[in-house]
Amino acid sequence: PAAAPEPPPPPPAADDAAPDAASGGATAPGVSDTEIKLGAISDDGLPLPEIVTIPVVASAVAMFDSVNDEGGVHGRKISVTNCDAAGDVARARACFRKLVDEDQVFGFITSITWGTGELHQDLARDQVPWFGSWGFFTSEWRDPWMFPAHMATIHEATANSIWVRDILQPESVGIIYLNIPEDRLAVESMRAVYEPAGIDIVLEQPIEIETPDHTPAVIEMQAANPDHVIHFAWAAPMAGWMIAAEQQGYWPPLGVSGNHFAAEALGEFVGDWPLKGMWTITTFKVWNDNTEYLAALEKYNPDQLLKIHHITQSGYAGARIFIETAKQVGPNLTRENMMEAWEAQPWDAGPGMGITFTWGDASYERENGIAETTAHDTLRCEYQFKYNQAAASTDFAVWIPAPEGYEACATYDS
Repeated sequence: PAAAPEPPPPPPAADDAAPDAASGGATAPGVSDTEIKLGAISDDGLPLPEIVTIPVVASAVAMFDSVNDEGGVHGRKISVTNCDAAGDVARARACFRKLVDEDQVFGFITSITWGTGELHQDLARDQVPWFGSWGFFTSEWRDPWMFPAHMATIHEATANSIWVRDILQPESVGIIYLNIPEDRLAVESMRAVYEPAGIDIVLEQPIEIETPDHTPAVIEMQAANPDHVIHFAWAAPMAGWMIAAEQQGYWPPLGVSGNHFAAEALGEFVGDWPLKGMWTITTFKVWNDNTEYLAALEKYNPDQLLKIHHITQSGYAGARIFIETAKQVGPNLTRENMMEAWEAQPWDAGPGMGITFTWGDASYERENGIAETTAHDTLRCEYQFKYNQAAASTDFAVWIPAPEGYEACATYDS
């Protein structure tokens, strides 16, 4: 959990002022009579940005373009300015300052950046909301200024481990985790599932985002000989691990499962070897039934159509809910009344997505400078998918609902 920030200053006077008729009722930074300016911070400098990070903001922009073509929301078109933090927290904070101070954005929209786990005090100090953040960090779900649109890693690790325990029923597991504090906490949550069930954790193997050779790690896992390998890491290094596993002729008898693999383009990197048995957990149903999202991409960003993944779906969902709440709020658009709208009712993530988000009322925490809330942290169930084919296509059949068991839930808080 984030350390408590200094109590924020009173809200900017503009947010409390009477609506300005000349600006169509706008009373907030980033809002004029013709535009709503949003910011995004993306780690485009990490490996495979064209697959991992860039399509996320592109998905949000496609949704905004679709509403802009219809005249915008109450006559205002929505724009997004993206800033590359390159996986560096200091650069993420610099991006934050640029977007808030120079670009004067209304708020932030979905993107992939490690900064979402570090910018809590910045959001509170400047009283800027982050709509549809990617939800990787539990602290995002506890921040009254953030509205995550994907389950947190620790809850996800718990849900996936319960699924492995109950469906695959291994006698032993090996765990691969990204060597950062959040994923080390995810390992603790996995232990809390496996150890009481008598499932032996034979190896806990850290992995780095950039690793030149995964062969030693694969050999180490092969020697440990678990029935099943579960990974809570990062797509690029795990793809490298699987390539090395094929080169070594290794695959655990009960396969591999984990997160951050629900991507249409994954097969381009890992090929057919994981067809021996691989599953991934994700917040949303895969995209073949999400007709609205697919239509928006096909019209406004067709190059991204086969680069869809679980966080691009978060980008779509965050943008969709932003559009709906802005319509509901009306011309007098402020940061606080937008946050109140997000918290006022459950919001459907979109057709075919299978998820409704409920962010409870955290206005008291915001008004009183309280750093954490439990009001937003409500998502506990996700979906399990099985790797079905390597070739990406508009049939969208790389991932299918896991026939062994489709829904995966974390039954207790981590």
